[in-house]
Amino acid sequence: MRAPALAIDRTRPVPPARYSIDNEYYEAMDELWWDPAGPAAILHAINRPRVGFYLEQLGDLGGRLVLDAGCGGGLVARELAAAGAEVVGVDRSLGSLGVARRAVRGHFRPAQGRLERLPFADGSFDAVVAADVLEHLPDLPAAVDELARVLAPGGSFLFDTVNRTPWSWFTAVFGLEQVLRMVPRGTHDWRLFIRPAELDRLLRRAGLAPVNLCGLAPEIGPGVVARGLLTRRIDVPAFATGNGRRASYLGHYRKALA
Repeated sequence: MRAPALAIDRTRPVPPARYSIDNEYYEAMDELWWDPAGPAAILHAINRPRVGFYLEQLGDLGGRLVLDAGCGGGLVARELAAAGAEVVGVDRSLGSLGVARRAVRGHFRPAQGRLERLPFADGSFDAVVAADVLEHLPDLPAAVDELARVLAPGGSFLFDTVNRTPWSWFTAVFGLEQVLRMVPRGTHDWRLFIRPAELDRLLRRAGLAPVNLCGLAPEIGPGVVARGLLTRRIDVPAFATGNGRRASYLGHYRKALA
């Protein structure tokens, strides 16, 4: 039950020999994306507080063009479109894009692509959102550079991701994947989790400055987690934003004006 070694630097690409993650099972998710008791249950629980953070930071979205980078089945895109944004959802999975296209009401356009090489012109978007995707990318520097490239000067970049701490390994990998089986095995590799300082360095290097950063955590204590691991059963918790960043965190950065 020992956590992996901490010696990794996410400001550099992680070579294939140093990680193991399954990014292909999203093709088979289909309508399970929208089952709150299915494999996306944790994402449904996270969605309300993280979207609340995004909308608060972005303000009026009426008519603004927003890129949902790694949109999956459209959980975030639907809320952005409902708030008035013109949303482009990009994802590597055609199956997920099909689900998002059917689920998102309003102005939504799907596009297949990888975050490391986006199929959009420089400065195309008023805002870019990367929800629950950065920790799946071995070449994080390339993805950050691309996300910054397609963001217009003065535009907002918003994200949520998972911190690389012993607690995040214990809960997200060992607990949720290996013991409770609430998330399919191989969904995450703890070595690809991102410390806030690492992401901050990449974003600043790409010309973005911090606006706001806060934690995102389940509203349960260590005792509940421990009992759940012993009994191999735990209800999906509610999540809330706050000061603690030892598991997940949310951020808002802004691109410098030209």
